[in-house]
Order: sequence, then C-alpha cells, then structure tokens
Amino acid sequence: MTATIARPAPERAGEALHEFAFAGAPERRLFTVFRAARGTARAALVLCPPFFHEQFLSYRLLSLVAARLAERGIASLRFDYYGSGDSWGDERAFTLDGACADAGTALAEVTRRVPGVPLVAFGARAGAWPAARLARQHRLPLWLWQPLTDGRAWLDELVAMDARERASRLRYPFIGTQPKAADPERLLASYCPPALRAQIAAERLDDLLGDGLSDVHVVDDERAAPIAHARQRLALPAAAAGWHEQIDLRATFITPPVAACIDALAQAAPGGATA
Repeated sequence: MTATIARPAPERAGEALHEFAFAGAPERRLFTVFRAARGTARAALVLCPPFFHEQFLSYRLLSLVAARLAERGIASLRFDYYGSGDSWGDERAFTLDGACADAGTALAEVTRRVPGVPLVAFGARAGAWPAARLARQHRLPLWLWQPLTDGRAWLDELVAMDARERASRLRYPFIGTQPKAADPERLLASYCPPALRAQIAAERLDDLLGDGLSDVHVVDDERAAPIAHARQRLALPAAAAGWHEQIDLRATFITPPVAACIDALAQAAPGGATA
C-alpha cells in the first residue's frame, strides 16, 4: 500500500524524476524516495541507510549517489526505517530486526514500481547489515558503501564520541567542571537502549557474507581493511570518506573520485559494461 506525497518536477529538462511516498502496511508506514531511471531502467536498487545520527548525515550523499545512478539507467528506492527519519513510529520502535523487515518492504515497493528488472541490495555503513540479509534472502547482488564490519567496534566508537560530545565546552558552554551526564538509553542523542546495543554488538559483516553472496561490490575508505568476500573493491580517498566522523551536517559533493566509484558500480549492474 502506497500513499504518494508529491511528484516534483524534474530538476533539469529530461532529468529522472524522484517521488516521495509512504509505503508498507498501515501500522508500519515507511517514508520512501523513489528515483526513476532516466530512460528505460535496466536495474533497480533498494538503498538501506545508516543508523542513528549517520542516517541524517548520509541524506545528501545518498541522494547524489541515487541521482548519478539514475542517469546511468538504474532506478532506486531510499527509505527511512520505522521509528526513524520521516517514517512512522516512535524512536523506541527502532530495532535491528525491524530494520531488516523494513528493507523487505522497500524491496517489494521498488519491485512494484519497476517490475521485471534485475534488483540490487545497497547498504551504507550499518545499512550493510539489513542489505546483506536482503541479498542473501533474495539472492541479489550486494553493493556496500563504507560498510561497518564489526558491530562491537562501532558501538565502542559511538560511546567514545558520545563522551567527547558530553565533555565539549563548545556544545555545552555552561557545563562547568564536569561533563554532561551519560544517558544509558541514548548515544549521540539517538535512542539506543541496552537491548539494541547488545544487538549491534553481535553484528559481524563476515557472518552475513560468504556462501550464497558471490556478487559483492564495496566502496570503502582507502584506509580500511579489504573485505574478503568482495568481488570488487573501490577506494574512496580519505577526504571523501570521513562524512560520518562528526555529528554535525557538512556539505557533501560528488568529487571526481567519488563519481568514479559510483560509475564503477553502475557498470557492474545488470546491463552494464562489466555485468
């Protein structure tokens, strides 16, 4: 079931349209952004976003990625997980299992919009986890953008970032001599109770890859360790890879190295030069 919000005019004459809509069951409505391919679509992808503050930090980047892929014949559906972003649900409703179920809802929606074309699962950062499960379940090619490989390590990073922010005199100019007290149910202002932290800590990307996922393409920080099961690894320069390291939104641009990574993914899609 889909309720359309708006269908914006093309940004330029002849450019692919994007459309905002709510999709999914009435009790679990997801906010989606569908980007049509320019011309006839040769493939379509479901884009699973990051979690928590990284989700809103990624909005501009993933929008630009979707737009460039659309110009190369690949439609896409981006979405917010239930309990996050503009989707329905209180933030307390967000769970890892729920995010994986939402990816399935998004896949059904993009299949409805672009029937009969090959599909791809795309995951950014923690979105790699629901995307990998989606790819395994439906035997899809998997594209990963700076994927998180170790949930425990990421959780430790978030805890350290949270501590730095709580001690920041720039963010809390009247903090006094003691840092702002930690909230056991929040990290960097995002709701993350102990049960969700335990789920995150248990996630390891290697456990989700391997047998049954032979078509894995990874765009990652050039400093990151290679992922063993990747068929193709595309390196992002450090200057383009650090967008998630702060909690404040910064300008995002598709520089030539980033554009080259996107174009290489497009070539790897069904109907591309390297398909």
